[in-house]
Amino acid sequence: MFDGDFFYKYCPILSISPSEMKALKELPEKDKDLILPVFPLKSWVGSKELKNSIDRVELSIGKDRKWIADIDYDSLSKQPREKYRDVHYQIERLTKSQNGYRNWCDFIRSQENIVPCLQTGDLNEFDVQLHVLRSLNRGVVVIFKVPDLEMRVYEEVLTKLVGVEDLLVMIDLGQISREHVELKDSILGYLIAVRAILPNAILSLSSTSFPTSFGGYYKGVNTIYERALYDKLRIDIEDLIYSDRGSARLSDNSGGGGTPPPRIDYPCRNEWKFVRLEFSEENSFLEKNDKSVALKEEKKELYTVIAKTIMAEPYWESDLKLWANYIIELTAKGDDYGIYSAQTATAARINKHLHTQLYYDSLDEMGNTDEDWED
Repeated sequence: MFDGDFFYKYCPILSISPSEMKALKELPEKDKDLILPVFPLKSWVGSKELKNSIDRVELSIGKDRKWIADIDYDSLSKQPREKYRDVHYQIERLTKSQNGYRNWCDFIRSQENIVPCLQTGDLNEFDVQLHVLRSLNRGVVVIFKVPDLEMRVYEEVLTKLVGVEDLLVMIDLGQISREHVELKDSILGYLIAVRAILPNAILSLSSTSFPTSFGGYYKGVNTIYERALYDKLRIDIEDLIYSDRGSARLSDNSGGGGTPPPRIDYPCRNEWKFVRLEFSEENSFLEKNDKSVALKEEKKELYTVIAKTIMAEPYWESDLKLWANYIIELTAKGDDYGIYSAQTATAARINKHLHTQLYYDSLDEMGNTDEDWED
């Protein structure tokens, strides 16, 4: 899998969520061929079985393409046990470390297109797990998160991987900011340590800096710090594979009330541009039913204005035949199939971000999607 010519250009960590699945599904087929995504497994919306999540991943990327599977421990821990469905019990069983993570290994064996992540929670069971997963000849992946680095767990894991071929090692920094770019030397130290111990491993660096708030702004721009950090580090680390979270936050904002103000983001190579409009206050005084109707109508009007504004900006890539562009164009026309929800706006942003970052170093290929969107 990773031996010889590793042709993948991008390994984003993507959540199994409606927006991210739609964004990936609508990418050109040639883009999907060059992306090796990581999916931490969790339940799919209201699904009852883990199979529904697998089916949804395959629908987004294609049944014949490879993808990396991990376990979304955070999502599982946040789910109240009294609200567990069968899917949560199924995922919980995958986390059990007994007999060399046997449940996880059996699951991976049953899914032939999955490249497995090694589970590192119980290092006493690591060697058996590694032996079984290597025997599948699909390659293996290990992801080190910030606690693994700070508690030096990664050092013990690396020693267990000496001599292992067909290996991808990813360092996932989670949520980052500009300070991480300025203090890149400490991160470089971890990458150098991995390369020294495992000289034949494929190395990847992942993080996200997508902002948590846009309040108070009409137009704005946010630097893609994960790209800035990667560009600094790849000077010293040859063949470092780019990864991020596809322009999503480390965790979803949840618990907030009300409908968020309409906003459309337009990812460029090094920045996320956005336009955002607030709802008028007069609708807040209406009765509940009247307020709902008025809010829906105003939301459509505001998204239409936002789309027109973006298309008039100098950063708008008018010749790009990509789903994100197509749906923004529909929105600007007031078409019923345009962007009229935060979920669809997020899907459009991620779709454009994935395409742009995939071709970051190949500007001549960026607009060549072989797609022909028609109204």
